[in-house]
This record gives sequence, C-alpha cells and structure tokens, in this order.
Amino acid sequence: MTRIIKILLPIFILAVGFAAFSLLASMREPPQRAERVYLGPLVEVIAAPPQKVQVIVEGQGTVRPDAQVNLVPQVSGVVVWKAAEFEPGGSFAKGDLLFEVDPRDYQLTAAQADAQVAQARYQLELAQEEAAIARQEWERIRTEGEEPTNLVLRKPQLRAAEANLQSAEARYAETQLRLERTKVYAPFNGRVRSAAVDVGQYLNAGQSIAQIYSIEKAEIVVPVPDEDLGWFTLPFPIKITTQNAPGDHSVYNPNVEGGAQSYSFAREGASAMINGSFAGRNHQWNGRVVRTEGELDPQSRMARLVVEVEAPYGGIAEGIPPLTIGMFVDVAIAGRQVDGVRVLPRAAVRQGDRVWVVGPDGKLRVRQAQVVRTIQDEVLTYLDLKKNERVIVSQLSGVTDGMQVRITANNEEAGS
Repeated sequence: MTRIIKILLPIFILAVGFAAFSLLASMREPPQRAERVYLGPLVEVIAAPPQKVQVIVEGQGTVRPDAQVNLVPQVSGVVVWKAAEFEPGGSFAKGDLLFEVDPRDYQLTAAQADAQVAQARYQLELAQEEAAIARQEWERIRTEGEEPTNLVLRKPQLRAAEANLQSAEARYAETQLRLERTKVYAPFNGRVRSAAVDVGQYLNAGQSIAQIYSIEKAEIVVPVPDEDLGWFTLPFPIKITTQNAPGDHSVYNPNVEGGAQSYSFAREGASAMINGSFAGRNHQWNGRVVRTEGELDPQSRMARLVVEVEAPYGGIAEGIPPLTIGMFVDVAIAGRQVDGVRVLPRAAVRQGDRVWVVGPDGKLRVRQAQVVRTIQDEVLTYLDLKKNERVIVSQLSGVTDGMQVRITANNEEAGS
C-alpha cells in the first residue's frame, strides 16, 4: 500500500499543477500592441555664431642674412695684423678694422708719387714764368697790327706742364688709395661665416679670403600658395607717385556675388610673427613682408614672400634671444579681417560645400555654404543659419533633407 502511494502521489501533484497552469493560462488577457515612434539617429551639434575673424596666412622658412659678401683684398701683401674677432663665428661692428696688409711698399710708392707731384708743380711754375716772359718780349718787339701765335707765347708748353701736374696728382691719389686699402674695415654690423687669413700670410689682390654677413636685418623666404596673396597686404612692387597711388588698402568683400579676389597693396607690407626655437625654448620675433621674389618657385609653383626682421640681434640685452641665421621658423602673416563668417570644423562641411543643420523641431536641413577659407582643421564660411539652429558635426549615412534626428543630451544642455 505504501509503495502504491509513493508512485501515485507525484503523479497527482503534477496533474494538479498542470490543471492550475491551464486555468491561469485561460484567464490571461493578450498583450496590447503599442506603436513606437522612430526619433531618428543621435547627432552631435555645435553653435556657430557669426563673428569677425582675422585671417592668418601661415608658412615656414629658413632665416638668412639680408646682406652677405665675400671679403676680397684689393691689394697684395703680407698680413701684419688681424682682429681677434676675425674668426668663424666672430662678430664685429661697422667700421671695425678686420685685418691689415704690410703698408711699407705702398708708403714708398706714395712718397715717390708725392715727389713727382712736387716736380710737376715746379715744371708748371717754370712754364708759367716762361710764358709771362715770352709775352713781355712779344710786347716789346711786336709791330702794329700783328698778333702773336700760341707757340710764341709758349701756351702749348704751359698746357703740357698743367697736364703733367694733373697726371702726377692722379698717380699720387692712386697710391694713397692703395695705401688706404691695406687696411680692411667692416662694411656693416655682422658676423664671420668663414675666414682663411692669418698673420704672416701673403694675400693676392682679388683673392676671396672670408665670408661675412650682416646682422642689421634678417630675411625669411616663405613659400605660400598663389591664392593666399589676396589675403594680406603686399608692399608696392614699384615706386608709385602720390598722384597715381591707390588707397592704403584695396579690400575684397567676399559677400559680393561674382566678385574676384584682388591683391591688396600698401606702402608697407603686412606684419608677421616669427616663431622659432632657441636654446630649447620657443620665442617670437616681429617682422614685416617687404617684397615677393621675382618669379614663382619652378618646382612647387608657389609664390615666395620675403619677410624682414629688423635688428635680429638687438634684443639680447633685454633677454630676447637672437634670430640666428639658418634657423628654421614658422611665420604667421597677419591678413585682413572678415566679418560675419562662421567658424566650422572641417567635418561639418560635407561634399559640395553643404552643411547639415537642425532646429528645435529635430528636422535635418541641408544648407549650401560659401567657403571663404580653410585654415588647418577649421573652415570659414558664410552660412544662412537661424538663431536657434545648430550645425551637425556627426557623420551619418543615407541623409535626406527633412529627416528626423536626435540631439545629444550635452548639446541640449549647452543650447538651453
């Protein structure tokens, strides 16, 4: 009996459970179907208010001196003195004596020329006296109505003596000039790039012995695309009279439809900021565009601007490092200001210069933008944008005008 109960009891429990499950299932109501509204993809947006932006044209270049010369002696001789600074890397001031050639041979030649001048002067005075005596003799023996000849009055001899004196004086001036050239002075404030001269060395006239460069000014040649020349002020390439000179600036307004970008000239070129590294730290120097080189670069087809820096070594006393020759620097040229543009990241400008915008209704709108200039990762554009509209910067596929989008929570808080 006990064994039968053990067998039937589980079966009974399962039967009761199944019956209860069937009862509950029959009493359940079917779920109601709810329509879900598609709110569109989630996008990130930015505000792009119109603003006034100064365009900066950037470039790079290597610093070079504005003047560099090969030092060549004009007389031959043995070097008897040399300045201690006249070595590679040495510096000097304008008018400093760099080296001196033995002047004794030239002093002797000058003394001989001086003696020749004295002798020629004596011959002239003698010819003048003889001419005066000849005039007196002629006056004493002349007949009525007869005129003396030049030879009788010794005028040819007098002119010959005058010519001899002039020739002797010229030779003396030449010897003095050669004597002065035994001393070589610095033509400007500068530094020595290379030098191959020492005391006791014999120099030949016309032999290049050193290379020096000026530190009064420095130049940087900056290649820029041809289209960038319209964004900043260039100096007049030729002398223009006041009557024919245009205004200080010829500014092109990008708002004008069909307008063509023009050059902008003034008596002074645009200012520039030079950035470079000296002694492991970044420093800045002020410069100015002074000219463009006479031709485009034959390889890159870019215009080559010359930016000039006044007194590149002038700020050492105030702790400003020198703008060293050969330094590779970044140059930022101050361009003109553009008003009413919107600054957008490059990712916001789609193919065909189109921009996606979204308003409070969450509808995506495709707008045509007028790109003024691209600066690294930003784009300056003219764009018709209402006050409560934002620019979409997210990447989407299958975009259509009027499609529904959602704005991220962070953007909603920033826009509220």
